[in-house]
Amino acid sequence: MSNYGLLKATGLIQLFVFEITSWYGRAFKRQKNIKTYDSSRPLLLDLGVGLNYKDSWINADFYRLPRFKFWKKYEKRPKIDLELDLRFPLPFANNTIDGIYTGHTLEHLSPWESKALLSEIFRVLKPGCWLRINVPDLEKYVNFYCKKTSHKEFLQFDTGCEAIHSLTQEWGHKSCWDNELLAKTLFKIGFINVEKVKFGSEGTDKRLIKEEKIREWETLVLEAQKPIV
Repeated sequence: MSNYGLLKATGLIQLFVFEITSWYGRAFKRQKNIKTYDSSRPLLLDLGVGLNYKDSWINADFYRLPRFKFWKKYEKRPKIDLELDLRFPLPFANNTIDGIYTGHTLEHLSPWESKALLSEIFRVLKPGCWLRINVPDLEKYVNFYCKKTSHKEFLQFDTGCEAIHSLTQEWGHKSCWDNELLAKTLFKIGFINVEKVKFGSEGTDKRLIKEEKIREWETLVLEAQKPIV
């Protein structure tokens, strides 16, 4: 799960801390320039990496506040290469990234923030390159609510209503997605070859397959390509 998901509640205190962290990061933290990455290898970018860190990738997630020394031995933070706020433009030039993966991150943005991020992803991808994106699948939750699915992970919810509440109201979620809405959004932005693919195995650009097995039960995965011309 991305650091964006650490805000399980949306109370005023949590929102205040989130906004202060964003302001601090944008004001005082210098971003790695794309030129500092190894230009001999493809530039693969993970937006909202959480615990899914992978060497040779640019692993990006939300800003972090500084820690006092005595905290460090008690708090282990996931490794991150690049800190940013995905509500703002990505710190890369046009047509520079060879592939982008983002997992369980889009739902932590509002619908208009999500569209802005997807437009930024389109901008920085090289022509002909691919985005691989996954989100909690509203359809799977609705199927559980309608008693059309029996995946054991849904048994953590006492009722279908509780499951829908968790998807839409908890974990800092600000939007929800199914195959139809996400595909239409990607097409409107300009992507082509938008297709639903199998979790963890299917995909045109095999380098981008990096789903976390623990999320398979609730996850929708799509791939989309930036046109060459």
